[in-house]
Amino acid sequence: MTGTASAARPAEVTVPDGPFPMDLWSEAVYSRRAIPDTLAAGAPVPGTTDPGQDPLPAGPPLPLAPPPLRLPPSPGSPADLADPAVLAALLHYSYGLLQHDPTPGGRPLHRAVASARCRYPSELTLVTTQAAYRFDPLRHQLVGLGVSSAARRPFAPGPPAFLVITSRFARTARLYGDYAPRLCAQEAGMLLGAAHLVAAALGLPARPGADLGTLLGLCANWLPEAGEHPMGYVELGPEPSTVADPASLRAGGPPWLPPDLASVLRARHSGAAIFDPAPVAAPARLLTELGAALADAPFDDFSCHLLVSRVTGTGPGHLVHDGGQTRRVQDGDPLPLLEQIGQTEGRVSVNFRATACTAYIAVRRGEAVAKYGADAFRRLHLTAGAVAHRICVVAARNGLSARVHNGYDAARAAHLLGLSPDEETVLFQVALGTARPGASFRVPVVF
Repeated sequence: MTGTASAARPAEVTVPDGPFPMDLWSEAVYSRRAIPDTLAAGAPVPGTTDPGQDPLPAGPPLPLAPPPLRLPPSPGSPADLADPAVLAALLHYSYGLLQHDPTPGGRPLHRAVASARCRYPSELTLVTTQAAYRFDPLRHQLVGLGVSSAARRPFAPGPPAFLVITSRFARTARLYGDYAPRLCAQEAGMLLGAAHLVAAALGLPARPGADLGTLLGLCANWLPEAGEHPMGYVELGPEPSTVADPASLRAGGPPWLPPDLASVLRARHSGAAIFDPAPVAAPARLLTELGAALADAPFDDFSCHLLVSRVTGTGPGHLVHDGGQTRRVQDGDPLPLLEQIGQTEGRVSVNFRATACTAYIAVRRGEAVAKYGADAFRRLHLTAGAVAHRICVVAARNGLSARVHNGYDAARAAHLLGLSPDEETVLFQVALGTARPGASFRVPVVF
């Protein structure tokens, strides 16, 4: 297996037509309902031809050390991916199984990132110079892909190493049909942000990557021929080696990290099936931490509009975070804006009258399409998803639930939020609020 060798020669990798055709923008972003007119003109929705359940990874299992309860490395000890505790923590807190909901009829398994109805279409694969290892969160182990049992030891990953994100659209399409590609792209971005944040907490140098040639090179020799699609990667190592277009990466500096990130990730919650939070004011530090987290996001090319309803010490209004700075653009109750933007098909699916704050993450769609064509869809969802995960983490840090909800009118949002016409697009709506007590309960998962 020579995935990284292929990645070092991205120009030699043939880039096929991606799973996101150009017209996907208009139907996936501006109409949350359906994409069939777009995709039916060509091949079926990627991944939906798989009639059976996803098979378990085939290959020799490599058990991981129990994940630690805290993420920072021991004082005076530099982080090393070859350290079993560091590797276990990186994988577990990026995409591992953290909570179990035993309620009958519920969705019992919850991982470290949000996922539409807990379908979790993403796959996380550790790619080294020797081989590729698929993370199996249910059993908290790695599975060697194309690795013989005799060659699986010694297992000592070192730089360069990559966490590669792929997606099985069929998992989400079984419930959401032709809307699955949008949801899968959103989750891939959140997982990219999660892996980058956890690596930083562990002291591992990490760079998120979206370059398609590099991504395909990393997937060479182990990715299934059909049903699984390359989405993004995080490079781990002291020196960048393969990021082909780092212009959008934020300049280095002290990372934003909650001191108790592990416990925050274990507490992260998306709320009940209907997001109806208690009308309780969020703590004053919420906006300060949101500003710090957004300023330290791994990408620059986004803006975040915060419609603040009830935060202690702050009047309601419309705030915008752009270029690393947050500014207030309008005072007053944002409820009329929220209910206009959040109304689809004649109804509002979130109780905005009780939320503390709602975030809208916007990207420069026109510029990206001109530069990347259809691949702009994947790239910009990676950018926006990484930001959305940080918002979810800040919410959990402040005792709030964060609901990523696509029930909004993107065209109306662009108009009412003052975005550049035909240039900027809202890709995420994230509502924050204090969860009410529910009938279900969750228990932590301990390996």
